[in-house]
Amino acid sequence: MAENRRVKMTKRLLKEALLELLENRALEKITVTDVCTTADVNRSTFYGYYQDIGQLLVEIEDDVLNQLPLSPNSPIAYSDQRFLATLQSFFQYVYENEKLFRVLILQRDSSSFNQRLVNSVMVKYQMPGKRESELLERYACVYCVNGVIGMMKEWIGDGFPITPKEFAGEVLQISAKAMS
Repeated sequence: MAENRRVKMTKRLLKEALLELLENRALEKITVTDVCTTADVNRSTFYGYYQDIGQLLVEIEDDVLNQLPLSPNSPIAYSDQRFLATLQSFFQYVYENEKLFRVLILQRDSSSFNQRLVNSVMVKYQMPGKRESELLERYACVYCVNGVIGMMKEWIGDGFPITPKEFAGEVLQISAKAMS
């Protein structure tokens, strides 16, 4: 069932409130009351959409993962301009949503989100790893994706010293070397 504008707006307010609170506090120290007060939303409204703060955080993470501009079953072609454009698109999204990525990747224990990010990329690229050659290719891909996450942490933490286009080019170049 499609959400109406009011529901979307309320959920957006709750997500923004949680992100704002996560900038300064650990998830475990944030209460539903804190989120509701920050969002100027009633607790009953919160519970109408979410069971707890963890569910709200998972929805925020899902929103990010759904923005991955990778088409399903895409072969990884490091010389392909479309792949470079795909990377640029994602890194532009990261750049435009700095606060979101600072919280998800830098400021909290992001290991579960990072693992979900790795898994999403692997699923979108269909890296099964049944035969030895596929297994080694999957390992190389896991290595690259985790490396890109590390690079993103530095890029975000340094305040985006290079453009998303330049960053995508660097990621592409390094990943191509690792995969060859």
